[in-house]
Amino acid sequence: MGIQRVSSKWTKTAVLQRSRNVNGYIPVTRQYNRQTLERMTELFESNYIKPDRGTYGNGVMRVKTIRIDPHPIIDASTSENAVDPLSPSAAEVGAENSAEVPLTTYELRYGTEEKHFHSLDELDLALTERIQERDYIIQQGIPLMKHDGLPFDLRVLTQKNLQRNWETTGILGRVAAPGKIITNIHGGGRLATFNELVRPHFDQDLFQQLRSELYRLGIHTAVQLQQSFPRLKEIGIDIALDEDGRPWIIEVNTLPGIYAFGLLPDKETYRKIKRYARAYGRLPSKKGKTSRTSPKVEASSPKSRTHR
Repeated sequence: MGIQRVSSKWTKTAVLQRSRNVNGYIPVTRQYNRQTLERMTELFESNYIKPDRGTYGNGVMRVKTIRIDPHPIIDASTSENAVDPLSPSAAEVGAENSAEVPLTTYELRYGTEEKHFHSLDELDLALTERIQERDYIIQQGIPLMKHDGLPFDLRVLTQKNLQRNWETTGILGRVAAPGKIITNIHGGGRLATFNELVRPHFDQDLFQQLRSELYRLGIHTAVQLQQSFPRLKEIGIDIALDEDGRPWIIEVNTLPGIYAFGLLPDKETYRKIKRYARAYGRLPSKKGKTSRTSPKVEASSPKSRTHR
Protein backbone atom coordinates (compact mmCIF):
# COMPACT_ATOMS: atom_id res chain seq x y z
CA MET A 1 0.00 0.00 0.00
CA GLY A 2 1.31 3.46 -0.91
CA ILE A 3 1.80 6.44 1.35
CA GLN A 4 -1.49 8.25 1.94
CA ARG A 5 -1.85 11.87 0.84
CA VAL A 6 -4.73 14.19 1.77
CA SER A 7 -5.08 17.29 -0.39
CA SER A 8 -8.12 19.01 1.16
CA LYS A 9 -7.16 21.63 3.74
CA TRP A 10 -10.69 21.68 5.11
CA THR A 11 -10.80 17.89 5.57
CA LYS A 12 -7.52 17.92 7.54
CA THR A 13 -8.64 20.90 9.62
CA ALA A 14 -11.93 19.21 10.52
CA VAL A 15 -10.06 16.12 11.72
CA LEU A 16 -7.59 18.13 13.80
CA GLN A 17 -10.35 20.16 15.44
CA ARG A 18 -11.51 16.95 17.13
CA SER A 19 -8.26 16.64 19.09
CA ARG A 20 -7.95 18.24 22.53
CA ASN A 21 -4.17 18.30 22.09
CA VAL A 22 -4.30 20.13 18.74
CA ASN A 23 -7.51 22.15 18.46
CA GLY A 24 -6.21 25.03 20.57
CA TYR A 25 -3.44 25.65 18.02
CA ILE A 26 -5.80 26.05 15.04
CA PRO A 27 -6.92 29.56 14.01
CA VAL A 28 -10.62 30.00 13.31
CA THR A 29 -11.13 28.38 9.90
CA ARG A 30 -14.30 28.03 7.83
CA GLN A 31 -15.32 26.97 4.35
CA TYR A 32 -15.51 30.10 2.24
CA ASN A 33 -18.83 31.65 1.23
CA ARG A 34 -20.44 35.09 1.38
CA GLN A 35 -21.78 34.49 4.87
CA THR A 36 -18.46 33.35 6.37
CA LEU A 37 -16.67 36.26 4.66
CA GLU A 38 -18.99 38.71 6.41
CA ARG A 39 -18.64 37.01 9.78
CA MET A 40 -14.85 36.61 9.64
CA THR A 41 -14.26 40.21 8.56
CA GLU A 42 -16.37 41.32 11.53
CA LEU A 43 -14.36 39.17 13.94
CA PHE A 44 -10.79 39.61 12.73
CA GLU A 45 -8.80 42.46 11.26
CA SER A 46 -6.95 40.10 8.90
CA ASN A 47 -8.13 36.93 7.15
CA TYR A 48 -6.51 34.61 4.61
CA ILE A 49 -8.52 33.05 1.81
CA LYS A 50 -6.93 29.92 0.35
CA PRO A 51 -7.74 27.23 -2.21
CA ASP A 52 -8.93 24.11 -0.42
CA ARG A 53 -6.54 22.15 -2.63
CA GLY A 54 -3.29 23.74 -3.70
CA THR A 55 0.42 24.01 -2.99
CA TYR A 56 3.26 26.55 -2.89
CA GLY A 57 0.93 29.32 -1.73
CA ASN A 58 -0.73 29.60 -5.14
CA GLY A 59 -4.07 31.40 -5.02
CA VAL A 60 -3.69 32.66 -1.44
CA MET A 61 -5.27 36.06 -0.75
CA ARG A 62 -5.40 38.29 2.32
CA VAL A 63 -8.23 40.59 3.34
CA LYS A 64 -7.68 43.33 5.91
CA THR A 65 -10.63 45.14 7.42
CA ILE A 66 -9.87 48.82 8.01
CA ARG A 67 -12.33 50.78 10.15
CA ILE A 68 -12.13 54.57 10.34
CA ASP A 69 -14.00 56.59 12.97
CA PRO A 70 -15.94 59.30 11.09
CA HIS A 71 -15.63 61.60 14.15
CA PRO A 72 -12.05 61.55 15.46
CA ILE A 73 -11.57 62.79 19.02
CA ILE A 74 -10.53 66.45 19.20
CA ASP A 75 -8.15 67.62 21.91
CA ALA A 76 -10.34 69.46 24.40
CA SER A 77 -7.47 71.73 25.50
CA THR A 78 -7.41 73.40 22.09
CA SER A 79 -11.16 73.75 21.61
CA GLU A 80 -12.80 74.25 25.00
CA ASN A 81 -12.68 78.04 24.75
CA ALA A 82 -13.75 78.23 21.12
CA VAL A 83 -17.49 78.51 20.68
CA ASP A 84 -18.97 78.46 17.19
CA PRO A 85 -22.44 80.03 17.21
CA LEU A 86 -23.31 78.04 14.09
CA SER A 87 -22.30 74.69 15.57
CA PRO A 88 -25.13 72.20 16.31
CA SER A 89 -26.27 71.62 19.86
CA ALA A 90 -25.02 68.67 21.91
CA ALA A 91 -28.36 66.94 21.44
CA GLU A 92 -28.14 67.34 17.66
CA VAL A 93 -24.59 65.97 17.59
CA GLY A 94 -25.58 63.00 19.75
CA ALA A 95 -28.50 62.15 17.49
CA GLU A 96 -26.30 62.37 14.38
CA ASN A 97 -23.49 60.25 15.87
CA SER A 98 -25.86 57.56 17.04
CA ALA A 99 -26.94 57.00 13.44
CA GLU A 100 -23.39 56.72 12.09
CA VAL A 101 -21.03 53.73 12.10
CA PRO A 102 -17.28 53.63 11.45
CA LEU A 103 -16.32 53.79 7.80
CA THR A 104 -15.07 50.41 6.59
CA THR A 105 -12.61 49.69 3.82
CA TYR A 106 -11.42 46.24 2.75
CA GLU A 107 -7.86 45.76 1.52
CA LEU A 108 -7.35 42.73 -0.74
CA ARG A 109 -3.80 41.46 -1.34
CA TYR A 110 -2.63 38.67 -3.64
CA GLY A 111 0.95 38.32 -4.74
CA THR A 112 2.22 41.90 -4.67
CA GLU A 113 -1.06 43.42 -5.91
CA GLU A 114 -3.32 45.43 -3.62
CA LYS A 115 -6.89 46.64 -4.14
CA HIS A 116 -9.35 48.48 -1.92
CA PHE A 117 -13.13 48.11 -1.70
CA HIS A 118 -15.65 50.22 0.17
CA SER A 119 -18.32 47.59 0.65
CA LEU A 120 -18.48 43.91 1.42
CA ASP A 121 -20.47 43.33 -1.77
CA GLU A 122 -17.66 44.81 -3.88
CA LEU A 123 -15.11 42.67 -2.06
CA ASP A 124 -17.18 39.51 -2.43
CA LEU A 125 -17.59 40.17 -6.17
CA ALA A 126 -13.83 40.57 -6.63
CA LEU A 127 -13.15 37.39 -4.65
CA THR A 128 -15.79 35.44 -6.56
CA GLU A 129 -14.16 36.42 -9.86
CA ARG A 130 -10.86 34.99 -8.64
CA ILE A 131 -12.29 31.94 -6.89
CA GLN A 132 -14.81 31.06 -9.62
CA GLU A 133 -16.28 27.61 -8.84
CA ARG A 134 -13.36 26.27 -6.82
CA ASP A 135 -13.56 25.38 -3.13
CA TYR A 136 -11.81 27.82 -0.81
CA ILE A 137 -11.39 28.23 2.93
CA ILE A 138 -11.14 31.43 4.99
CA GLN A 139 -8.82 31.51 7.99
CA GLN A 140 -8.16 33.96 10.80
CA GLY A 141 -4.98 35.88 10.01
CA ILE A 142 -2.15 35.57 12.51
CA PRO A 143 0.20 38.59 12.80
CA LEU A 144 3.54 36.89 12.20
CA MET A 145 6.67 37.39 14.22
CA LYS A 146 9.33 39.17 12.16
CA HIS A 147 13.03 38.81 11.41
CA ASP A 148 14.81 41.95 10.19
CA GLY A 149 11.42 43.49 9.55
CA LEU A 150 10.12 40.59 7.41
CA PRO A 151 7.49 38.06 8.59
CA PHE A 152 8.50 34.43 8.96
CA ASP A 153 6.92 31.08 9.71
CA LEU A 154 8.19 27.59 10.51
CA ARG A 155 7.91 24.14 8.95
CA VAL A 156 7.82 21.22 11.40
CA LEU A 157 8.58 17.83 9.82
CA THR A 158 7.23 14.69 11.53
CA GLN A 159 7.89 11.19 10.15
CA LYS A 160 7.45 7.53 10.92
CA ASN A 161 10.78 6.35 12.34
CA LEU A 162 12.45 2.95 11.98
CA GLN A 163 10.28 1.60 14.81
CA ARG A 164 7.18 2.84 12.92
CA ASN A 165 6.45 5.43 15.60
CA TRP A 166 5.93 9.13 14.93
CA GLU A 167 8.98 11.32 15.48
CA THR A 168 9.50 15.01 14.80
CA THR A 169 12.78 15.13 12.91
CA GLY A 170 13.33 18.78 12.07
CA ILE A 171 12.19 22.39 12.08
CA LEU A 172 13.19 25.04 9.56
CA GLY A 173 12.18 28.64 9.01
CA ARG A 174 11.01 30.61 5.99
CA VAL A 175 11.23 34.38 5.70
CA ALA A 176 8.83 36.16 3.34
CA ALA A 177 10.19 38.14 0.43
CA PRO A 178 9.67 41.91 0.71
CA GLY A 179 6.10 42.85 -0.20
CA LYS A 180 4.82 39.25 -0.23
CA ILE A 181 2.03 37.87 1.97
CA ILE A 182 3.36 34.29 1.88
CA THR A 183 6.68 32.81 3.01
CA ASN A 184 6.90 29.92 0.53
CA ILE A 185 10.29 29.44 -1.08
CA HIS A 186 8.58 29.12 -4.47
CA GLY A 187 7.17 32.61 -3.88
CA GLY A 188 10.59 34.14 -3.23
CA GLY A 189 10.93 33.33 0.47
CA ARG A 190 14.27 32.56 2.12
CA LEU A 191 15.24 29.48 4.13
CA ALA A 192 16.65 29.95 7.62
CA THR A 193 17.33 27.87 10.70
CA PHE A 194 14.94 27.73 13.63
CA ASN A 195 17.65 29.12 15.89
CA GLU A 196 18.40 32.10 13.63
CA LEU A 197 14.78 33.24 13.47
CA VAL A 198 13.42 32.39 16.90
CA ARG A 199 16.29 32.63 19.39
CA PRO A 200 16.51 36.48 19.28
CA HIS A 201 12.90 36.70 20.53
CA PHE A 202 13.24 34.44 23.59
CA ASP A 203 15.56 33.77 26.49
CA GLN A 204 17.25 30.35 26.51
CA ASP A 205 14.65 28.63 28.71
CA LEU A 206 11.64 29.87 26.73
CA PHE A 207 13.40 29.03 23.47
CA GLN A 208 13.92 25.42 24.58
CA GLN A 209 10.33 25.21 25.86
CA LEU A 210 8.98 26.37 22.51
CA ARG A 211 11.18 23.91 20.64
CA SER A 212 9.95 21.03 22.81
CA GLU A 213 6.34 22.19 22.41
CA LEU A 214 6.65 22.16 18.61
CA TYR A 215 8.22 18.70 18.62
CA ARG A 216 5.31 17.39 20.73
CA LEU A 217 2.78 19.22 18.57
CA GLY A 218 4.17 17.50 15.48
CA ILE A 219 3.56 14.10 17.05
CA HIS A 220 0.08 14.97 18.39
CA THR A 221 -0.92 16.26 14.93
CA ALA A 222 0.34 13.15 13.15
CA VAL A 223 -1.34 10.80 15.63
CA GLN A 224 -4.67 12.59 15.24
CA LEU A 225 -4.54 12.60 11.43
CA GLN A 226 -3.56 8.94 11.32
CA GLN A 227 -6.80 8.01 13.05
CA SER A 228 -8.64 9.09 9.89
CA PHE A 229 -5.84 8.45 7.37
CA PRO A 230 -4.08 5.27 8.52
CA ARG A 231 -1.48 5.14 5.73
CA LEU A 232 0.14 8.48 6.54
CA LYS A 233 3.92 8.27 6.94
CA GLU A 234 4.99 11.92 7.03
CA ILE A 235 3.55 15.39 7.57
CA GLY A 236 4.86 18.94 7.32
CA ILE A 237 3.17 21.46 9.60
CA ASP A 238 3.29 25.16 8.76
CA ILE A 239 3.52 27.01 12.06
CA ALA A 240 2.98 30.72 12.62
CA LEU A 241 4.41 32.38 15.70
CA ASP A 242 2.34 35.40 16.56
CA GLU A 243 3.81 38.60 17.98
CA ASP A 244 3.59 37.15 21.51
CA GLY A 245 5.40 33.96 20.48
CA ARG A 246 2.33 31.71 20.54
CA PRO A 247 2.41 28.94 17.91
CA TRP A 248 -0.51 28.39 15.51
CA ILE A 249 -1.05 25.64 12.94
CA ILE A 250 -1.59 27.33 9.60
CA GLU A 251 -1.66 24.22 7.45
CA VAL A 252 -0.63 20.56 7.37
CA ASN A 253 0.95 19.06 4.25
CA THR A 254 0.91 15.29 3.75
CA LEU A 255 3.51 15.46 0.95
CA PRO A 256 6.07 17.66 2.68
CA GLY A 257 9.23 18.82 0.99
CA ILE A 258 12.30 17.29 2.60
CA TYR A 259 15.14 18.49 0.37
CA ALA A 260 15.07 21.99 1.88
CA PHE A 261 16.48 20.50 5.07
CA GLY A 262 19.54 19.50 3.08
CA LEU A 263 20.29 23.18 2.44
CA LEU A 264 20.71 23.87 6.16
CA PRO A 265 23.97 23.43 8.10
CA ASP A 266 22.76 20.46 10.19
CA LYS A 267 23.57 17.58 7.83
CA GLU A 268 23.02 14.90 10.48
CA THR A 269 19.36 15.86 10.73
CA TYR A 270 19.04 15.66 6.95
CA ARG A 271 20.64 12.21 6.91
CA LYS A 272 18.10 11.02 9.49
CA ILE A 273 15.20 12.50 7.47
CA LYS A 274 16.34 10.66 4.35
CA ARG A 275 16.95 7.43 6.28
CA TYR A 276 13.38 7.43 7.58
CA ALA A 277 11.99 8.42 4.16
CA ARG A 278 13.76 5.46 2.56
CA ALA A 279 12.41 3.12 5.24
CA TYR A 280 8.76 3.98 4.57
CA GLY A 281 9.14 4.22 0.80
CA ARG A 282 9.24 7.95 0.06
CA LEU A 283 12.77 7.66 -1.29
CA PRO A 284 14.32 4.68 -3.09
CA SER A 285 16.46 2.52 -0.82
CA LYS A 286 20.22 2.47 -1.20
CA LYS A 287 20.04 -1.29 -1.69
CA GLY A 288 17.56 -0.77 -4.51
CA LYS A 289 19.90 1.65 -6.23
CA THR A 290 22.77 -0.83 -6.02
CA SER A 291 20.75 -3.74 -7.37
CA ARG A 292 19.64 -1.73 -10.38
CA THR A 293 23.12 -0.57 -11.36
CA SER A 294 25.16 -3.67 -10.59
CA PRO A 295 24.04 -5.74 -13.64
CA LYS A 296 25.29 -2.96 -15.93
CA VAL A 297 28.67 -2.98 -14.22
CA GLU A 298 28.99 -6.77 -14.50
CA ALA A 299 27.89 -6.79 -18.13
CA SER A 300 30.49 -4.21 -19.05
CA SER A 301 33.30 -6.16 -17.36
CA PRO A 302 33.22 -9.75 -18.67
CA LYS A 303 36.95 -10.21 -18.15
CA SER A 304 36.67 -9.52 -14.46
CA ARG A 305 34.39 -12.54 -14.08
CA THR A 306 36.90 -14.89 -15.70
CA HIS A 307 39.63 -13.91 -13.25
CA ARG A 308 37.59 -14.52 -10.08
